[in-house]
Parts: sequence; structure tokens; C-alpha cells
Amino acid sequence: MGEPEARASDVDLIHRVQSGDTEAFDELMKRYSASVYKVTYSLTRNHADADDLSQETFIRAYRAISRFDEHYQFYTWVRRIAVNLCFNHLKRAKKFRFVPLPMGDGEAESVDIADPQPPAADSGLRRDLDQALTKLPADQRAVFVLRVDEEMSYAEISQALGIPVGTVMSRLNRAREKLRELLQEYMPAT
Repeated sequence: MGEPEARASDVDLIHRVQSGDTEAFDELMKRYSASVYKVTYSLTRNHADADDLSQETFIRAYRAISRFDEHYQFYTWVRRIAVNLCFNHLKRAKKFRFVPLPMGDGEAESVDIADPQPPAADSGLRRDLDQALTKLPADQRAVFVLRVDEEMSYAEISQALGIPVGTVMSRLNRAREKLRELLQEYMPAT
């Protein structure tokens, strides 16, 4: 019996793609598609948009692979592509995907039409936060999601969005203030 084949490094796969091996790019996609989808969904809060933007991320990565700088990790590079695509999408969209749906007792509740799963009873705060996030300006939402959901540093966010660290910090502060205001609106008065 032969030894199992060692897993190729990302750089090895990238070199193979640069030499015309499309199957090597398929392997890179398998490795990182879930992570890229997580980023795109975190930013868009919409499954259909996240799917489209994830696919577009890999299309752009494939087209630009010849210019890949080996000083970076592949995921860092592809995540930056995803973030930029999402950011541009959010700036263009400027739309909300929430519509009132009747509940069993005649009440209406706002539900993301792209996410048909019924909300769990204990996910009310997360649902409120998701809805509040959709009301943030795209630039503030991007910074907030990258810091909180993706746990990126200020420097990484700065690099990913192409803005100064001070701008990252001020947008994050404005996003947190706006989210506090919005979440207070959703909380029932006691």
C-alpha cells in the first residue's frame, strides 16, 4: 500500500493554477468556499446575495491568480476580494429585504425573505441585531461585521477596505452607537 498523498499547500496549488491546472483551483475553492460564504453572508445578511458574491469572488480570484503575491495567504487575499465585492454591492443596493409577514395571531413580524427558516424563540436578540444591521449605512455595516463576526483587527479592516485605521475606528464607533439606538427601538418598554 502506498503512502497517502500529502495535502498540497495553497502556494503549490496556486502555482499549479498559474500553469493552467484548473483542478488545483477547484481544490482551493473547496478549502475556502465556506469561509468566503461566511464573510459574504455576514456582510449582506442575505443568502442569495451571499451565494452570488461568493461565486463572483472566486471568479475574480481565478482571473487575477497570475498576480497573486505569495507574501500573503490565499485566504487573506480571497477574503479581501469578497469584502470589496460585498462593500460595492451594499453601496449600490441601498435596499432593505424585510417585509411584514402575518403571524398566527394577526400580528406582523419582520422576517428576512431570503431566510425562510422560522426564528427560534431564543434568537430574538440575534434577529433584532440582524434587522438593525440592515439599517446601517454600508460603510458602517462592513466595518462592524468585519470586526465582530470576522474578528479582524483594525489594520486588517483598513487594508481590506482601503481606508485609514482612524476611519475604521470612527465608522465602528458610529455603527455601535446606531445599533444601540436601533436595538432600543426593538426592545419592549418596561
